[in-house]
Amino acid sequence: MMLFSRLFRKKRARAKGRWLYELALSASRYKEFYVKGAVPDTVDGRFDLLVIHVWLLIRRLNALEVQPLGQDVFDAMFVDMDNALRELGISDTALGKRIKDMAKVFYGRAEVYNTALDEGDDKALGTALVRNVFENVERASGHGADLARHMQRIEHSLAEQSLESLLKNGPCYPPFA
Repeated sequence: MMLFSRLFRKKRARAKGRWLYELALSASRYKEFYVKGAVPDTVDGRFDLLVIHVWLLIRRLNALEVQPLGQDVFDAMFVDMDNALRELGISDTALGKRIKDMAKVFYGRAEVYNTALDEGDDKALGTALVRNVFENVERASGHGADLARHMQRIEHSLAEQSLESLLKNGPCYPPFA
């Protein structure tokens, strides 16, 4: 009987991770990012916004000491990325490399953003966002700083949510201003 209860508990946890991921995905698609924020409405621009939203959620879950749930969110993201690449017609032989490259990008950006937020270095965060999100520096013209402030608002909003609130209501992502 223990085996079945453990199996269903893991399945429920994965489903919760998937649900949290889908909420982060939805928040990353707000049109204001592309209109007001000048984020390129491209595959890369959308991926970068998704990384920001998912990473900030995982960062909060880790702070709440529920790393397995954070891992479930991450796994849900990359299952979704795998499915999206398949829909784009990426062959099975190339798929593994593409997913591996995307994971490297995720972890690379997470490391830079973690350092900047932990050190309270707004300039470093804005610079990283200009380099990672915007196609060129001219296009960014102040938008990197705007996106950095928005990331800080997201982090603050998530920090105010308890684990119970996150699990019941989902993450609260403020609108892009």
